Amino acid sequence: MTPSFQQADVILDDPIELVTRFVVTHDWLLQRRAENAVLVEVPGKWCDYQLAVIWQNDESAMQVTCRIDVQADAVQYGEMALLAALLNKQIFIGHLALDITTGELELRYTLALRGAGGATPEQIEDVVDIMLGECEHCFPAIYQVANHSVSATDAAAAAMFTTEGEA
Repeated sequence: MTPSFQQADVILDDPIELVTRFVVTHDWLLQRRAENAVLVEVPGKWCDYQLAVIWQNDESAMQVTCRIDVQADAVQYGEMALLAALLNKQIFIGHLALDITTGELELRYTLALRGAGGATPEQIEDVVDIMLGECEHCFPAIYQVANHSVSATDAAAAAMFTTEGEA
């Protein structure tokens, strides 16, 4: 009896090694922080993003943080926190959080891999691509609020507006 599907060989590997390979193929700046952590500078459309990836072996989880290079004054922290809460409603993977030590928003996500024996290159690529896409989408709203241009509610409303077609 022949199975109705074919199972492809899935190659699992160390998540940090997979991130390193992915970063090298994109020619992004990589710093190895420890055996289980890397820091990556990623050029974006609006700014450069700082991607920190940490493998928590005890938890079998990969924590990814993407720092958005826009700093807010301390007087804007309330608006930035409100903006993060409003934007989090539309973010597919991860959540925005305000780092009160720097005044920057960062997108955080944890990929749980317990029992998987590692990660696949596709999982790493998806997490990084989706997170960077979310940061690019949210950047204009974050920038406007950080620079006192608009309120968090107005910026979030504009960011949630979906455009179609091309001009």
